[in-house]
Amino acid sequence: MKIGILGGSFDPIHNGHIHMAIASYEQYELDKIWLMPNGHAPHKDEDRMVKAQHRLDMCNIVAKDYPFIDTCDIEVLSDEYSYTYLTMQKLNVLYPEHEFYFIMGADSLDYFDKWRHPEIISSLCHILVVNRDEFSEADLCDKIEQIQSIFPANISIVHCQKYDISSTEIRNGIRLEELPDGVRTYIEEHHLYNW
Repeated sequence: MKIGILGGSFDPIHNGHIHMAIASYEQYELDKIWLMPNGHAPHKDEDRMVKAQHRLDMCNIVAKDYPFIDTCDIEVLSDEYSYTYLTMQKLNVLYPEHEFYFIMGADSLDYFDKWRHPEIISSLCHILVVNRDEFSEADLCDKIEQIQSIFPANISIVHCQKYDISSTEIRNGIRLEELPDGVRTYIEEHHLYNW
């Protein structure tokens, strides 16, 4: 199966994330999208994040509404930092029958060559870059060529309408209409943010 991996803190997951998932699924004819919340994110202050189990639960709520979306708890259950290269190594060992596509935003591609072992990530999956009008097509193609001049990488662009919403806005009580209903109900029941 062709599996798209959409990772992130999902603190909380919102319609912008779902928009990315659907665009990737449709344009590259994937069989499934796995939402994969970070466990111990190396570049985030965990004390300021909602607990990983809550973030996974919110992803599970979203997955119930889409037959092609599942969740993956491999990072949530790990005691290690959630480095993508380690995760992709584990997934390829656990699921050798699958072909993995790692989905990232164009902003992440801009510094992908600075990630921990991007060459390993690139050897283990096809990278899909969602461009939401932040970068021109020419700029993205230039960045892809630059990366490919450093190490082999199969990188393709997902064209996606701009979806101007961030998890930070939602945590601050702004743009709550961008939350799926079930996720908003879960947040309110568990008092996860200071609305």
